[in-house]
Amino acid sequence: MLAVFAVSGKKVSAAVEDGDLQYTIGVVVYNQDSPEMNMFMSYYRDYIQQGFPVKFYFSGSINSAEDEIDFIRAMKLQGVSGIISFYGQDIQKIVEACDEEEMYYVLGSGSISDKDYEQIKTSQYFLGSVGPDAKADYEAGYNMAEYFADTDTNNYLIPSGGASKGNYMHLQRTIGVLEGLAEKEGLTYSEDVEKLAASEETTVVDAGKDDITITICPGYMTDPKGINNLKHAFVDGDYDAVFCTFNVDEIMKLITSKEEEQGSNIKVGAVDCFSMENHDEINDEDSFGNPKIDYIAGKYASMGGPAFAILYNAMSGHPEANTDDTDYNTVRLYQGFWNASDKDTFNELYGYLRKCIQLCRSDGSDQSLQYRHHTGSSESTDRSIYSRRRRETYRRKLNRNVEKS
Repeated sequence: MLAVFAVSGKKVSAAVEDGDLQYTIGVVVYNQDSPEMNMFMSYYRDYIQQGFPVKFYFSGSINSAEDEIDFIRAMKLQGVSGIISFYGQDIQKIVEACDEEEMYYVLGSGSISDKDYEQIKTSQYFLGSVGPDAKADYEAGYNMAEYFADTDTNNYLIPSGGASKGNYMHLQRTIGVLEGLAEKEGLTYSEDVEKLAASEETTVVDAGKDDITITICPGYMTDPKGINNLKHAFVDGDYDAVFCTFNVDEIMKLITSKEEEQGSNIKVGAVDCFSMENHDEINDEDSFGNPKIDYIAGKYASMGGPAFAILYNAMSGHPEANTDDTDYNTVRLYQGFWNASDKDTFNELYGYLRKCIQLCRSDGSDQSLQYRHHTGSSESTDRSIYSRRRRETYRRKLNRNVEKS
């Protein structure tokens, strides 16, 4: 059953399975139409909720810290026990609100700066962050630029998303793209790279070479200004490569239209996710007979598991079980991206992930998520979806796939 109610004029959906329900969890998603958010929502709703006594409420579109705080306060009134967030911008303000509401909060797939972390790590209710760290985001951008620089491309467009608005992930990815291009193409920028990456207006970069053009286009595609920035960038120039630092599905129609207008292929790379939608795009061809997506560094659905485990421990009264740190209950867990530069690699990784999830869901004899759960005694117990042998097989196969990519 799907329950829907309004929060500050925004619809919020809930996946409801009452049964032996013990905990309710609010999940902050920046856009329910996003393939990445749909990927994580499905993972929680169709997978985690089937094996644990929980239900999830999912936010509508979140475009600011104020939107997220409104959702958090509304969830408190609904009796929600904790929040998993896939937004988390202006994190200090958000954690302050969680402290006021006495609401546990964990970032589900993202990173925060060391400066912000130092300010919020003492919070009783901030449980930490899970996701690629700054290095992984930087390397995702760098490796994408390095790949395309070897493919006879010269005119680059970089949609930088929220890099100018405090989105630390987007900023690091954009810096990585710029520094990757500089090294591979032998460029010298006239401005500081971090300043360029955080450009608040569309910026044509002075790269020191007449045959190389780089345009940075800031803004979220949920913001009219961001959409207009991208439309104007396509009007003002032709491109042979686009480096998207966010969900590329949001701009694919504009890219396709630009290809038709300029009469040539645009190579597309993205730091995105291994979603069903991207599976379809990378297996489809544009009007020039090329894949619609040429390169992807992506998150995958099960990356949402550790955030749930961390929150579950806290909700059950044992946040200290998440870490061996005696001073704080805060966790910083880092994950890496999967990478694919051809459809065969993408299909192998995506297909393996789907098979693992289906296997675990069909196996009623085992739990399907490994986490530390403190029992109240001096020992902790592991509960796991997989048997130990199956889990080790999964890890070995996953490592081989990552090495291949």
